[in-house]
Amino acid sequence: MARPTKKGLDYFPLDVDFLSDLKVRRIIKACGKEAVHILVALLANIYRDEGYYVLWDDDLAFLVADEVGTKEGTVEELVRKAVQVKFFDKDIFDKYSVLTSKGIQNRYILATKERKKVELEFKYLLTNEVNRSNISINGRNNSVNQGNNQQSKVKESK
Repeated sequence: MARPTKKGLDYFPLDVDFLSDLKVRRIIKACGKEAVHILVALLANIYRDEGYYVLWDDDLAFLVADEVGTKEGTVEELVRKAVQVKFFDKDIFDKYSVLTSKGIQNRYILATKERKKVELEFKYLLTNEVNRSNISINGRNNSVNQGNNQQSKVKESK
């Protein structure tokens, strides 16, 4: 039996100027010094599970708060601020309750360049860096996937 395809990453790059980033500084100013710990915990959840996004819900708020040693309300406030300052993409968050960004997706794609196959969800996709042969995009509307396609597969008898 084949090994299941790994989605997430074992580690992720953190830019050396992470704390100097204007978005991060605005979040720290609004939410306090523990914001750095919460942001890193959120990024770890994103990169660990799906690799380039995470579904935002009460469970994730609880898990991050428990991991960092703070209150769920603090995590929820930070996520609202992170979306406001565009650390996470607002449109994807509002539509799907998903935390992701173009930068997160670009880092994920770069980190998975040696994998045989990488699957991405079209509805969460923000990056244009998907022109590699090992990347497949689920949910993209094309003539092969649409229900009105006139082609049919017929079993051939031997």
